[in-house]
Amino acid sequence: MVSRLLSVITALALLVLAVQSGRTVWGYLTGPLDLVRVEGDLSGAERTIVVAVVNEAMSMGDAINPSDLQEKIAGIDWIRAVTVRRNWPNSVHVTVNRELPTVRWGFDGYLNGKGDVLSRAEKYQGNLPWVNATSSDSAASMKLFKTFSTLVGRSGLRIVELDESSVAGWTVTFANGLSVATGKKDVLNRLRRFVSVYEEILQGNEDHVIRADARYPSGVAIEWDEEISTLVASRGL
Repeated sequence: MVSRLLSVITALALLVLAVQSGRTVWGYLTGPLDLVRVEGDLSGAERTIVVAVVNEAMSMGDAINPSDLQEKIAGIDWIRAVTVRRNWPNSVHVTVNRELPTVRWGFDGYLNGKGDVLSRAEKYQGNLPWVNATSSDSAASMKLFKTFSTLVGRSGLRIVELDESSVAGWTVTFANGLSVATGKKDVLNRLRRFVSVYEEILQGNEDHVIRADARYPSGVAIEWDEEISTLVASRGL
């Protein structure tokens, strides 16, 4: 009888302990947050945006689920990865890796390497190429920029501007000051022809080239400055 009574008392004590432990864990998971720590290579404005998302979640009054909070923060389009960890007793630790832009897009936007538009909290300070399009979307424009960059990079050329006009089509401008119009169709082959002309004739004479036009079935038209034009005329060429 005594043994059975002791067993019952022990079981009740364990039950009370389990309930108390459950309450402690629940309180840990659902208790109020007093401290939010945000880490990552962020500017002041970017950090403010992340903190605002956390504060908004906290203001809802319900317990904060780290997975839900992580999903909300990951919805910011310039964030590449985020982890959220709740720390005892009343803090949450957010670690953010931002998505770095590859090019400037249009008037004040940015694109990543996949062509996704990034809405930066402030202007990016890096010296990025500029891509602008009137008809093509961001993904197609980014793909063309990469293809063009690979093609001309073998000749030491670096694209600083890729601009699409509704009239002239695509125009490529390089870091050495040269620019070439490639039009709206067969642009890759037209740029290949320009690269061949550049390697054979233009390289080393960039300062004398006013513009280049590759919008022809075959060949590239070059407009020279007055010095070269006079020299060519004097030689009867």
